[in-house]
Amino acid sequence: MRLQWKYSLVINLTVVAVLVAFYFFDSIRVRREMNALHALGAERGAELKKIAEVTILGAVLRELEATHTFDAERIHAVLRQLKKEHADMKDVINVHVSLHDTDIHASLLQRDDNTTGINLDAAARAQIEAKGAKIDTVEGQNATAIVIKYLVPLVAPKEIEFSGGYGETPSQETYETMLDSGSIHFELWKALVANDIYVLDAAVTVEKPGTRWQISDIEKGNTYTLSKQEETLWVQKLQTGYVQVLFNVPDIDKSIRYSLLMHAVLIVIVGALLVILVGLTTNHLVMKPLERMTRIIQSGGEMASHQQSYSSDEIGRATHNLVRMLWQLRESHSKRIAALGQFAAGIAHEIRNPLNSIGMTAQHLKAVFSQPKVEPDDIGEAQELLDIVNQKIDELKQISQEFLTLNRPRKLNVESVEFNSLVERVLSEFALIAAEAKVQLIWNYDADLPEVALDAALIRQTLFNLIQNSIQAMPKGGSIYITTTLEQPNAVLEIRDTGIGIPEEFQEQIYDAYFTTKEASGGIGLGLAISHQIIAAHNGKIEMRSKMGMGTAFKISLPLTPRNP
Repeated sequence: MRLQWKYSLVINLTVVAVLVAFYFFDSIRVRREMNALHALGAERGAELKKIAEVTILGAVLRELEATHTFDAERIHAVLRQLKKEHADMKDVINVHVSLHDTDIHASLLQRDDNTTGINLDAAARAQIEAKGAKIDTVEGQNATAIVIKYLVPLVAPKEIEFSGGYGETPSQETYETMLDSGSIHFELWKALVANDIYVLDAAVTVEKPGTRWQISDIEKGNTYTLSKQEETLWVQKLQTGYVQVLFNVPDIDKSIRYSLLMHAVLIVIVGALLVILVGLTTNHLVMKPLERMTRIIQSGGEMASHQQSYSSDEIGRATHNLVRMLWQLRESHSKRIAALGQFAAGIAHEIRNPLNSIGMTAQHLKAVFSQPKVEPDDIGEAQELLDIVNQKIDELKQISQEFLTLNRPRKLNVESVEFNSLVERVLSEFALIAAEAKVQLIWNYDADLPEVALDAALIRQTLFNLIQNSIQAMPKGGSIYITTTLEQPNAVLEIRDTGIGIPEEFQEQIYDAYFTTKEASGGIGLGLAISHQIIAAHNGKIEMRSKMGMGTAFKISLPLTPRNP
């Protein structure tokens, strides 16, 4: 698995696992706290409702029944007195009392400019009618509001007297049936109007079938109680309105704040846990392997030289490849140092002989011209010695030229050459040498081979080096097979001998300058290096096959047409 995917997978799984665990435990905690909060809310709600209905509403109703009028100042005084004397009132923030509708006419706090009415919609009114009260929280405040509707008689009951009207006056039982069905008969309406009771648009609520009813004048907002005592119907006008009590709920507020605090603490803990887990994962998957890789680089691969296995991730594989590369570089460096030593030894060997000859010649010239009298024969000998010096100097120039051209591209003098004829001329130079070495030269030319664009002198030098090496590889004699073929788009020459072969451990070094296995016979190791460079300059290719005891074969492929080097 790629390191980036493995790292991403581990990190993502860690984050998901921690978040799932956080959600699981936090949801359990929240459910427990919510259940406790609901239980506390229900308990406190029952207590608050009891205070609102019994203590506060009872006091307001007693005041209204006693005075038969709505006096805001007196109600305010009653509420203030309750606040002072009643222990249940310690959590009461404010009390609002409305008249008829939801407009506030009296309050515990005499001035309450922020509140002009009790906020009740149709649903809230229906809830109050059904359940007797509405309990709700106040937005923006840590308070609970309880709204209760009150009905209080402000006048004494009046007896309803019926008068005849259109048609026969209904019996008492008929009125009761009509009222129980929620309607008012015309005669009953007339009787109410006669008593100054106006119910133009009324709704009848049956409180006790056949005995007590409530009539609400929807148009004017008045409420009346209609009751039957023996054979008489009595009607009484009721004062209606709402009492709103605002309670402070510190316990619930404290529980909410505690829950929010715990949630914040858990988020901090989860964040810290994620940071630790991500840090540990990063350290294990990335930082430690990178630190180990750094130590290996700094130690040059020595630390890991004894390690046989690495982790299967990308850093483990990269470390393995790095160690292998470091050892290859070290081995290559060692080989290059050894090759450099051979290179220096080869150069020293190459220039030592010409310098020795020049030195000996100079000593001899000194001896010749140190004589008291120089004879004409001495002059001739000196000229011969100077010719030898010039020859050795030319050899040194050639050696230096070959040395310089080893590391720079060769300049070619390309011309069309009959390749078979070039090979044949080189072989003719080895006729006597091959015969003395008991080496048989066997050739097979492709007659259809066309002319090849090449530098004849350089290719001749290459062929000369290869054939010479083959002869030297057969000290007891043998055979050399020279074959030319056409393999479009190349002309191919193969030189194969039956010599001793090249050891496998040396085959990668045969083209290195001054690498040779023939130090004893005076080889300096430049022949194959120069040959390889010449073939490469022609955009060709040279390949070698060799096996110990079975000989060596060199295959040279040269393009028929010249290409830009």
